[in-house]
Amino acid sequence: MPRQRSIPTTLALASLTLLATACAEDPFPSDAELQQLLDATRLTSSAPLDATNAHQNDPLAIELGTKLFHDKGLSSCGTISCESCHGGMGLTVDTPLAKGCGGDTAHNPPSLWNVAWLDEFMWDGRADRLWNQAVLPMTNPVEMAATPATVRTLLTTSYAADYQKVFGEPVSATADERILANVSKAIAAYENTLRSPNPRFDEDVARFAAAVKAGTEPQDPSFLGFKVLVRRGACLTCHKGPRLSDSGFHNVGVSDLNAGAAGALLGIDATYDWPYSSRGPHSDDPEGAAANRLLTLRLEIQQRPANFLGARRTPSLRAIGLTAPYMHTGALAKLEDVVDFYSRGGDKEGTFLGAKSVTIVPLNLSNEEKAALLEVLKSM
Repeated sequence: MPRQRSIPTTLALASLTLLATACAEDPFPSDAELQQLLDATRLTSSAPLDATNAHQNDPLAIELGTKLFHDKGLSSCGTISCESCHGGMGLTVDTPLAKGCGGDTAHNPPSLWNVAWLDEFMWDGRADRLWNQAVLPMTNPVEMAATPATVRTLLTTSYAADYQKVFGEPVSATADERILANVSKAIAAYENTLRSPNPRFDEDVARFAAAVKAGTEPQDPSFLGFKVLVRRGACLTCHKGPRLSDSGFHNVGVSDLNAGAAGALLGIDATYDWPYSSRGPHSDDPEGAAANRLLTLRLEIQQRPANFLGARRTPSLRAIGLTAPYMHTGALAKLEDVVDFYSRGGDKEGTFLGAKSVTIVPLNLSNEEKAALLEVLKSM
């Protein structure tokens, strides 16, 4: 006769079964998670139209902008060009800070790969269009330290004919503010063409989607990395869509108590009345979508200022393996350091202004999960 289990034993086993069922993880990926991955692939073949820059796709403007981008004569010291801080395969520097005419820059220069797909620029949002972003480093006394006179002299001596072909008037007839705007629009026309190398990530997602359809996704080499990216790490919450950025502002808890540490709280407000903003007199579409977006963002900051204190723009993850060092301070030397940073939930409170965004919590990733996520990031 088989031995009978006691009622307490039976109940205990039943409870364990229920607990195991309750704790069982949903299969990965869900339909929504797979869609997140698919949505993160394939940038459009051409950059979005920026109506605030009428010269965005003008071949003559691109040609002039290419020359200006690489010309050290655009700086007052004659030793710094745009390329000085945005060169090489990372289109940034490989040091935490860059060297300008007046010393070290305040932040790590963001990469220029795929910048035409972004909506906000500079780490703190002080520029809202690709072309007006170029005004800031050009005139910053620490970076290129150019003045309208510097720019006018360079154009007159080296690019007078090119300038007139693009903008329809001689250099001598252009007012100071306008000359800075025009040069910046030409540089942006060149930067508009900068697209990162075709990433393996897009191909890996396509292969993984096929594996999901076939029911073999657990055997796919990207299974764990994608699971950490989408579910455990929730990376695609902020690094979403084909550009792998929400163009939003978040405080991820990077140690920074420097003068510019207020971040987007001050940066975006300063942009609003700036003559070079998307709504300013030098914009080619001052009442369009970009101007409306700036107004909406400013109102959001006024209503919820704490959300923007210490917040920085979400960088794109495309070509992230090429752009070390990382974060706006350049403090994280390797991509492995970035994974460790997010795994521990950022730096300690009190080492930066403001409070961490609610999404920044300790992930406590295992070594296997870290390695898998790292491979996915390198593939982007």
